[in-house]
Amino acid sequence: MNIIKNYIYNTLYQIMLLLVPLITMPYLTRVFTPDQLGINLFAESIVNYFMLLGVLGMQIYANRQVAYVRDNKEKLRKTFWSLFFIQLTTMIISSFFYLLFISFVFVENKEIYFVQGINMIALMIDISWLFMGLEDFKKVSLRNIFVKLVGLAGIFIFVKSQNDLLLYIFILTITNVFGMILMWLYIPKSIRKIEVDKKIIKKTLLPLLLLFLPQIASQVYTILSRTMIGILSTDAQVAFYDYSQKIVRMVLALIVSVGTVLMPRVSNMRANGEDDKIKEFVYKAFMFVSYLAIPIAFGLMGVTNNLISWFLDIKYIEVGFLASISSIIIIPVSWANIIGVQYLIAIKEENKYTFSIVVSSVLSFISNLILIPKIGALGAVISLIIAEFTGSTIQLLFVRKEFNILKMLCNTVKYFITSIMMLVIVIFVGNIFENKIIANIVQVIVGGSFYLTVMLIIKDKIQIEIIEKVKTIILHKKM
Repeated sequence: MNIIKNYIYNTLYQIMLLLVPLITMPYLTRVFTPDQLGINLFAESIVNYFMLLGVLGMQIYANRQVAYVRDNKEKLRKTFWSLFFIQLTTMIISSFFYLLFISFVFVENKEIYFVQGINMIALMIDISWLFMGLEDFKKVSLRNIFVKLVGLAGIFIFVKSQNDLLLYIFILTITNVFGMILMWLYIPKSIRKIEVDKKIIKKTLLPLLLLFLPQIASQVYTILSRTMIGILSTDAQVAFYDYSQKIVRMVLALIVSVGTVLMPRVSNMRANGEDDKIKEFVYKAFMFVSYLAIPIAFGLMGVTNNLISWFLDIKYIEVGFLASISSIIIIPVSWANIIGVQYLIAIKEENKYTFSIVVSSVLSFISNLILIPKIGALGAVISLIIAEFTGSTIQLLFVRKEFNILKMLCNTVKYFITSIMMLVIVIFVGNIFENKIIANIVQVIVGGSFYLTVMLIIKDKIQIEIIEKVKTIILHKKM
């Protein structure tokens, strides 16, 4: 039941992540030009490199370590303060180099880079990994929801014209800092006494570096794509690419939240020697995300063009085409999140995870160099698809001895067939209505109903289990 509650809380936050851009994107695309948003997004990609360098692999590593020692209060206290000391130190060093970099490298729009640098402070004091490791997702989720609402209100109250770009960036960054400060109010009393252990620090540095490698490599086909478009193409193409990815990632966040909840549980099972339970746990998680990810990917592919026609300003119409193609990455990213991040890292097989990311990143970098100068943002999207499918395939091959991969993939065939049929229906329905808002609403209702009905007819085990769990929760609340 604890996992279900954590998933619910995390999903509530993911829904908030979904709603905020849904509310702000139409407004921002009518206030700012594609070039303005592109300049901001390019600056954001630069600061993200230094944030990545400063935090190393702490977010994932600390989450896992807290899960290992959470049953021992003394170890938990020492682990927390030691890990935070490392994070604080590395982020301060990285922030110093960021200030040097933007002082000497960038001449134009320097103020944007300085304001974006406030995000470094937010990450410096971020301790959300503590609560995730403790499987206390309620505090993290509620705090995040509150901060997003404050930021949302600030945007609509203060951002009114093209002259407010810097103010818009400041609102986003300062609310991030505010949110991180709030998390410190929730630290358990048993942890509040500061105690840094040098032994833990020494043991942490090498594993952090090992986790840093896949983190930096993965940026080649996430952050670096934006940077390369900005260098090899235009600022407007940066905005088109980023907004198409925002739409896909908003939906993807709902699925990835499953993995976020699972990782501390898998790590704790590993610490307690429950390896057999881990395999069953991961297999169910893989089937569950497949049940969700595959229809969502094809469904989004079918509704995106209609969505963008009314959702964003006419200047951003290219976003619809890019998002439609990008939606296919929902499938490999969901699989990789379970097999790579939540299994391989949880059982301390970072080297395998790192290898898959490095290979994918090299392919992405090469294809970006070739395609972006010719076809702009579309080239980055194609490179992204190649990278994501390559990474998830390598990870599946790595765990073939622990899991029956062929059986797992064969069990997803029914989801693929049903989802492709759903896509045809959704596209047909979307072409019937002239009003694109109504078209989208009908598409979602018809497409979702078709998929759920087919799963009900074939008696899909995952859907049956979900229904039973929901019934149990509802009955439990009534009692």
